[in-house]
Amino acid sequence: MSKIAIVTDSVTDIPDDLVKIYNIYVVPLTINIDDVSYKDGIDLKKDEFYNLINSGKIPSTSQISPIEFMDVFNDLLKSYDKIICLILSSKLSGTYQSALIAKYNLNTDKITVIDSKNFSLGNGFIVLEAAKMAKDGKAYDEIIKKINDMIPKMRYIMIFDSLDYLYRGGRLKKSQALLGSILSIKPIIVNNDGELAIKDKVRGRKNAIKWIINYMKETKINFENKEIGLLHSDREEFMNEIEYALRNEFGVTKFIKNRAGCSAGVHAGPSAVGVFFALD
Repeated sequence: MSKIAIVTDSVTDIPDDLVKIYNIYVVPLTINIDDVSYKDGIDLKKDEFYNLINSGKIPSTSQISPIEFMDVFNDLLKSYDKIICLILSSKLSGTYQSALIAKYNLNTDKITVIDSKNFSLGNGFIVLEAAKMAKDGKAYDEIIKKINDMIPKMRYIMIFDSLDYLYRGGRLKKSQALLGSILSIKPIIVNNDGELAIKDKVRGRKNAIKWIINYMKETKINFENKEIGLLHSDREEFMNEIEYALRNEFGVTKFIKNRAGCSAGVHAGPSAVGVFFALD
């Protein structure tokens, strides 16, 4: 039975306890603030990061370099037979390309690099499934097939108070970002083939929660036994309101909840929540 390592990036936002349980290798992006560079989650923790941006600091990220991936891959191949590396959408970061270059430079068929076409816990759900399968001793090809089946089925809904951070990070045009500057208007963003797309805009939290519920109803999925991902960037109270609504409306009992890490927080800002799930 092959030993398979599962590698991802720090934008994945999988809770730390699950990272440890399933032995997931998370490669950190670099966070830049005031000409100082930090490794996400290592040199800079979430509390410190959100304190900095709430005080007006403007952060940015640097993608993981090919050399960094090469170091990780080389080290893992000492203990594992094969590696599956799942990276956030190539349309949102050059990190996927860095991982591909690293594989090419190592000239090995023991590494598979996959563009998840997702962001944050959207990728996180796929990584977790791959890690669970690897831990259960599933075959390499079986895990890759499952991953490729899951990628187009992932859905996420993200609600923002402001789109300024997405605009600064080059993820939205200025005209799109202006939607979030109107008082109480909450832009709603969904995944569109690896890109972030503004789906709608609503006024206030109650209407945002209603929108989420209606969107989920339209999928015709029975959510009662499904696991739902919930994420917030310094808006835990709002996330908990969404959880309460989903429990009442759909009978959901299984959640993966987390506070967005520094890498995702750079682009989301300190005022976003997200709901993540997979279609049947």
